[in-house]
Amino acid sequence: MLDKYDQRLRPDFRGGPVTVTFQLYILTMGSVSESSMDYVVTVFLRQQWNDPRFVYTGFDGNLTLYDTVIDDVWLPDVFFVNEKAAGFASSTGSSRMMRIHPNGDVLFSTKYTALLACPMNFQLYPMDSQECSIKIESFSHSTKDIVLEWADPPIILADDIQLPEYKVLSTTPERCDAVRRIGTFSCLEGRFRMVRRMGYYIIQTYIPSILIVILSWLTFWISPEIAPARVALGITTVLTSTTFTAINRSTMPRFSYVRAIDIWLLACSFFIFAALVEFAAVHFLFKRHKKFGFSGRLRRFLGIEQTPPEGVEEYVTCGSLFFKIRLENAEPKPAEPTEEEKHHRTLAELKALYQKRARRIDFASRILFPLVFCIFNIVYWGIFLPQYEG
Repeated sequence: MLDKYDQRLRPDFRGGPVTVTFQLYILTMGSVSESSMDYVVTVFLRQQWNDPRFVYTGFDGNLTLYDTVIDDVWLPDVFFVNEKAAGFASSTGSSRMMRIHPNGDVLFSTKYTALLACPMNFQLYPMDSQECSIKIESFSHSTKDIVLEWADPPIILADDIQLPEYKVLSTTPERCDAVRRIGTFSCLEGRFRMVRRMGYYIIQTYIPSILIVILSWLTFWISPEIAPARVALGITTVLTSTTFTAINRSTMPRFSYVRAIDIWLLACSFFIFAALVEFAAVHFLFKRHKKFGFSGRLRRFLGIEQTPPEGVEEYVTCGSLFFKIRLENAEPKPAEPTEEEKHHRTLAELKALYQKRARRIDFASRILFPLVFCIFNIVYWGIFLPQYEG
């Protein structure tokens, strides 16, 4: 059969283009990397075409060629357009099979493992969906010589494919013919629609960040007098929130747009930072009577405090003698407060007033912070959950 066969010539060399049908059997998918935007796939690439030179009679069965004989047969020169690394070596050696039918139909199947590029968009991360593809294109033959078509069914997924982070929703066969200066080259593209599983991120990111925000609110129940405890709790929650954001960013490429999880983490950091600022304001107000109270001379001038007497003079008579005696540190008789003095507060009254205002701020924060955080949750999940395809 191969005596007068020339593998350099395509089937029906002087006729029309050869139609080659393709079927992809996806054996495994995995190693989807967000940082490098690629994934590893193992496929059985099944190609079928008709070669009149292989028509034979006298035998109804099919002919199966060995691997060494396949090298002497014409094969479509196709390649993966979005391949980033060469095919990995198989542990069982070369995995190729060719079957020839009596009417000249040729079925060529090969096992191929490739690292393919997969452009991703993380604006909805971790509620995002990604679409990866396999592009197959003729390398040297234009559409005048070879036309690539999808078989029926075009793409088959193995039943045991399980991705830890993604769920494959659908597969879509498409055409992607490339028009170049030397001609038009036939191209096929198989798309895989994958949605991210959110369970990991709910357990590892969302729930811990909510607990850290709630932990920062505990400072509202600690007395402003216990400043070290409130400062330690506030600083700890701020640093923990910053660490969460840094770890989340470390596994991603350096893009400039904002992701859904960035909005969440920034909002949580804002609530934690606001709780720390609230304590600073409360502590400032609570201790204001010491740092910003009136001086003693000014209080005496304003009538808030009585001037301490240096002494009291008294007149004493003894017979015909008249004496003037100065009594040191004598207590003067309390004077009735004037109307102007009634409008001024004493130091104790100022202290009680500022502490009351500080405690009011803490009491209002106990209600306001959880309320605003609940409103943020309603808005956040109301916007992003409807866009989640999982």
